[in-house]
Amino acid sequence: MSPASPTEPNPSGPSRSAASVRLPSPTVSLGRDYLARVERLVPRIRAARERREGAGRGGMAGGGQEFTGYRPYRPGESLRNIDWGLYARLDRPFVRLSRRESGERWAILLDTSASMGVGVPGKLQAAAEVAGALASLGLAHGAEVHLLANDASVFARRPTDLGRLIEVLGGLVARGGDGLGALAAEPARFRESGRVFALGDLLDLEPRELLGPVLGARRGRELVCVQLLAGVELRAVAVHRDAVPDDGVVWVDAESGERRAMELTRAARAGYEAALGRRLAAWGTACARHRATYGSFESTTPFEDVCNAVLGA
Repeated sequence: MSPASPTEPNPSGPSRSAASVRLPSPTVSLGRDYLARVERLVPRIRAARERREGAGRGGMAGGGQEFTGYRPYRPGESLRNIDWGLYARLDRPFVRLSRRESGERWAILLDTSASMGVGVPGKLQAAAEVAGALASLGLAHGAEVHLLANDASVFARRPTDLGRLIEVLGGLVARGGDGLGALAAEPARFRESGRVFALGDLLDLEPRELLGPVLGARRGRELVCVQLLAGVELRAVAVHRDAVPDDGVVWVDAESGERRAMELTRAARAGYEAALGRRLAAWGTACARHRATYGSFESTTPFEDVCNAVLGA
């Protein structure tokens, strides 16, 4: 049982079957308000990334660049970005604008295992919202986006494909035991992707099981790991009281149905939180060592904040 996968069991019996676990939030709901928020977010992130690139910092992943025009030079930007030929003709500094060529590919790996149905809102809901925003950003950037979930796969090649991708996200259900590890174990499915986003709770696999297959399959690939955890997982509170001696609690693994009874003492809480802290630190250290981006967020965090954080916007 992972150190942070509590959920409420079905009180009808002590079956160990995963089907006996009643998940608080197994489904996804993406309404009109969500799409409106995505439409507001994408230009803000693109503008922030453009400012960073203009200041000589790293930009989006991808191969070649396609010239799209000019804009006035902003004080503080690198002088290397100035088109000196145009400056000689106009006596005013301008910066060349470009976008990555449409051959760039992004892959979004989305964990839809049963543990993603934990929390209110559920982790799957939060992950789907982030995935949709990233897909929209990729399409606006001229990239081809491939969404890979445990029981769904969809390509989006142009902005008009976003609606179909959002529809797929809205139909996802948290179930089963296959998570990001199962997706990473098939690197051929995202072989051509120069940038890979991995969205999940990261509790059912070790860092090497994700970083090795994803980064080892293609040189120069960028990986962004987004860890989403429910508040009940982060704070080790009781979520269900059962017939356990000493007023204890029952923790249930959402993926296996395994139950563990324990007395929720101060020492037990401290032990749980220490184990979770070590796991989060291990992910952070491993990602830093492999030059991958890593961020850990509670499922209540607005997707805008998650995207801004992991994209450095």
